[in-house]
Amino acid sequence: MKKTTVALAALSFGASLTAANTAHAQSSVTLYGLIDAGIVYVNSQSGHSNIESVTGPTNGSRFGLRGNEDLGGGLSAIFTLENGFDVSNGKMLQNNRLFGRQAYVGLSDKRYGALTLGRQYDPMTEIIGTFAATSMWAWLGTHPGDFDNLNSTFRVNNAVKYSSPVFGGLRATGLFAPGGVAGNFASDRVYAFGLHYVRGPFSAALAYDSINDPSTSVLDSAIAPGAPGYTSPSKTPQFGGYASASAWKIFGAALGYRIGDGVVHLVYTNTRFQNIVRTPSTPNVGTAVFNSYEINGQYALTPTFSLGASFDYTKTATAKYQQVDFGPNYKLSKRTDIDLVGVWQHASGIDSTGHAAVASISTLGQSSTPTQVAVRLSLRHRF
Repeated sequence: MKKTTVALAALSFGASLTAANTAHAQSSVTLYGLIDAGIVYVNSQSGHSNIESVTGPTNGSRFGLRGNEDLGGGLSAIFTLENGFDVSNGKMLQNNRLFGRQAYVGLSDKRYGALTLGRQYDPMTEIIGTFAATSMWAWLGTHPGDFDNLNSTFRVNNAVKYSSPVFGGLRATGLFAPGGVAGNFASDRVYAFGLHYVRGPFSAALAYDSINDPSTSVLDSAIAPGAPGYTSPSKTPQFGGYASASAWKIFGAALGYRIGDGVVHLVYTNTRFQNIVRTPSTPNVGTAVFNSYEINGQYALTPTFSLGASFDYTKTATAKYQQVDFGPNYKLSKRTDIDLVGVWQHASGIDSTGHAAVASISTLGQSSTPTQVAVRLSLRHRF
């Protein structure tokens, strides 16, 4: 009897090991990341020139876990958990979130596409942003203040997102995030969609974001505009004075064409802050509209050395912004590169705060004059 019991136990244990090994063979978890650190010179920062060590303005440092489990029949369970951090001091970014860049789980099917739930990128960042200069230089290449979210000023919490398979070069993406406010379905609601088409050397994209109550839904304010204690959650002079709007709507369109070892992109965005509420930190009412036009390109002179350049022009009813980026990139290996970029920005008119517009290259602080120049040398390593 004892021998029979021991044999059955051994068989059971062996079957468990076999099942575990089979499951392990069908699953994978990948650790990945990017570390970006460098030195930047700014000719005017609050009235003074400055040289400082900064992290992330070229690409935000991050690490993440990406998982995939094969469920059979072409269906897989997937997840991504991605943390953003400051490499200079180890602090977490994205308002001190553990996984502030991305945190989602979902199902992916080769025939029907992917459905994911959690904190995710919107199509404006994920699709149009890949055509813009932000894809080369992130914050230092983004449109002034990132009013159009091409460089992910915000991600979307509680988002349900669907990405279709590619049909004839075309992929569609849709995102919906309910506000979760009892009795008011539209409050804090976010929805967005995008189309991305690639055929040979030609590529094109369209995207649209509609964000209700942006201060509380995507900009992390705990207090709604008009309530006691409210201050604008955005400190960028380009649109911080419009953050009390009841709706933030963004339309983006982009074209790309690859010629040999080079690529050229055209990007247009139209951004509207509607029904702005006047508060002590947002002196405006009505609607504010941004129209932005960008051309950028990159050319690989050798397999390891490339040059990039961009120009963007942004116009509002009261202000104008122009920005030029230019710089080389040298690959030390497939994972490690050195990047040098120079940025020139010029502003004119009246900004969103009601003051004379001054240049303010993203993440580098405001100039005391209409013009600001910065040069940054960075080292990036991907793993």
